[in-house]
This record gives sequence, structure tokens and C-alpha cells, in this order.
Amino acid sequence: MSWMDVIELITVTHTDDIQQDENGLSLWFYPYTNVIVTETARQVFANKKSVVRSEFYPAIANNLKPTATFEIYAFEYLNEQKLRHEGTDYIVIRTYSKNKKTLELVCQAFYDVQANLARLRDTIEVWHNTIIENSMSERSPSAALFYTLPAQIEYKGGGSGTTGASNTIVTETTNNATVTISYRDGITPDMFLKINDVRWDIQFIEDPYNRHETLILHVERKQP
Repeated sequence: MSWMDVIELITVTHTDDIQQDENGLSLWFYPYTNVIVTETARQVFANKKSVVRSEFYPAIANNLKPTATFEIYAFEYLNEQKLRHEGTDYIVIRTYSKNKKTLELVCQAFYDVQANLARLRDTIEVWHNTIIENSMSERSPSAALFYTLPAQIEYKGGGSGTTGASNTIVTETTNNATVTISYRDGITPDMFLKINDVRWDIQFIEDPYNRHETLILHVERKQP
């Protein structure tokens, strides 16, 4: 087998850059929480291939758009989220092992992912539970704001939802939603959201294809 292409496999890490106010207190809300993205790249040989039909249609059904497949030696892949080929960045959305020797990386152009992030036009608050201690050294749980972030909210189960873009009204039949945000470390299912001052409990979290680009939070409105 001849390896005709050279690609860069890219490991992406995210670090929160938290700004502070004049009193030195951390500002845990958008736009004061910036994410510093660090990329580490290394070159390997590959063969670029077309996306087969069996990959294309299932991906489209999951809001993905595969545009290229790269075949590499299996031992050279260390779960990198991105790759670069001839100046174009790609997100690895799926891997496929044909045999123990080679691996196919099914990829989506990175600019398509960035276009999807432009849909984050709503605003949510992410809250977590902390332990506070009073003057008598008594400890008790207390909710604290963790992040305020841009998001895309899709309401499920009937009714419409209030969003920053359209200002429509949430009806009482809307009890479930999916919330898409840019990838953030540290968000866990034991946290909860506030959307327009209403609490929504996180049921589970998806990191689609482990790409570390977005998180999808599946949430349920807490009943009063």
C-alpha cells in the first residue's frame, strides 16, 4: 500500500481563562469566561479517500456532514480530535477499523462545525452545589453559579420555549429540552441549569463523537 498524503493529527485541549473584577473575584459568566484552546500536532502518512454512502446518510441524520476519509496505520492514532490536510482542518467524527493494521478516520470540515456554533443565540446559567460553613463551623449545601453561557435550546414534549433570539413564551407542557453549548470541562450531570430563572435538572450529557467541540445537555424542568 502506498501512502500518498501527509496529515497532521491534532490533540486539542481546553482551559478556562477566568477574568476577575476589581476586587479580585472570579467572573464565572459569559463573556468573562474565555476558553483557551491549545493544539498539539504531529505528522503521519495517510491515504485520502472519498466518503462512502453508508457513512454519509447516517451522519446527516445526526447533524454531521462527513467530507473526507483518511486511512492511516492504526498504531499511529492516539484519539486525536482533529486533523489537518493541505491547509484544511477537519474534525474526526468517527473511526473505523478495517483490520488490525489500518484505521479509517471519517472527518467533517472544521468550518462546518464553526458554522453550527453560530446557532448559540440563547443564554443559560449552569449551577453547581457547594458546601458552605457558617460562623459556628456548621456545614451545609448551597447552590452557586458556575457559568453563564451562550447556548442553543430545543424544547421537547409540547409547547414552545423562551429564547434570547425570539422571546417566545414557555408553556407548561414543555418539560424536557436539549441544550447545546460550546465544549467546557467540568460540567457534570449533578449540576443544573437556569433558563429564564427556571431550574432545569441535567439528565445526561453528550460529547458528540468525543470531538470536544460541543456538549449536548439533556435537561428536565424541575416541577415547583
